[in-house]
Parts: sequence; C-alpha cells; structure tokens
Amino acid sequence: MSHLAHLGLMARYNQWMNAKLLELMAAHPDADFHADTRAFFGSVWGTLNHLIVADLLWMGRLRGHATGVALSAAKALPQPTGLNDTLYSELSAFAPVRRELDDLWLSYIEGLSEADLDMPLTYRRVNGDAHTKPLGLVLSHVFNHQTHHRGQITTLLSQMGLDIGVTDVLVLVPELDLDHL
Repeated sequence: MSHLAHLGLMARYNQWMNAKLLELMAAHPDADFHADTRAFFGSVWGTLNHLIVADLLWMGRLRGHATGVALSAAKALPQPTGLNDTLYSELSAFAPVRRELDDLWLSYIEGLSEADLDMPLTYRRVNGDAHTKPLGLVLSHVFNHQTHHRGQITTLLSQMGLDIGVTDVLVLVPELDLDHL
C-alpha cells in the first residue's frame, strides 16, 4: 500500500470513528460529557474540542501550502489561538463542524499525489517554534493524533458505561480475493 493510499484509509477511518462518536453522544445529554474526568483535557467535551482545535490549526497551516486549496472552506470556521480553546459546548453546534472537517480532510487527501507527500511543509506551532517537515509525515501525525485522543475518549465513555463498539481500522481494510492474486 502506498503512503497516499494509507492516508486515504486513515481519513476514512477518522470520518467513520468521528461519526460513531457523534451517534453515541447524540443519545445522551450534553451535560454527561462535560463532567471533569481528570483526563488530560478535563472531560470528554474538552478532548473533543481539542481535536477540532488541532484540525483547524493544521488546516490553517496547510492552507498556505501549495496543496492547501482544498482546505480553504475551513477559513470560515472559528480560528483557535490555543490548544485548549473551547469552540463548542453543545453537540448541536459541534457535530456539523466535525462532519465538515472530516469531509475536508478526505477531499484534501483525495486531491494529493504521492509526489506531494514529499513536499516540505513549513509551519509555526502555537508557541511560535518554526518547523519544516515532509507533508506526508505531517499528515500521518494529524490522523495519529486523532486516533490517540479518540482512544482517550472511548476509555472515558466506557467508564461512563457507554460502548462505542468496534474501533479497529481493520474493519475498513478490504478483504483480499485470494482467487485473483
């Protein structure tokens, strides 16, 4: 599997898992997810906000890149200034933005070529530190970051007695047809 195909799989996985979270949360009052759980971002809600903040920060950095035109719609969304910003406090406002960001990631990845992944991306972190890294590896980080924090969220949900079900990316990996190999 090429790096680009892997990123496509991760974008689809990201979209699928976020949809599962939204569906599970929609069946419960928002207040259930605001309780301080002593997690790194305080609560389920704090962690969800961090994920949207991180996506918006990365999309902002990528919009200035030669490959970034597909992310221009994210400019109309709230622009965070810090990793702990709380942009949304209710699922009704959060869910459409989460879906839009997931669609943007998927469209962006689908518009890339393998050669694009080797292009340098220069950006500044929130603290001002400058970095230049290969675009493809930065995108691998973006999706890994989502997976990491969603793992924290699913643990918190499990502690609340809520089961999100299967979370393995393997569910999205197609079966091989051994008769045609």
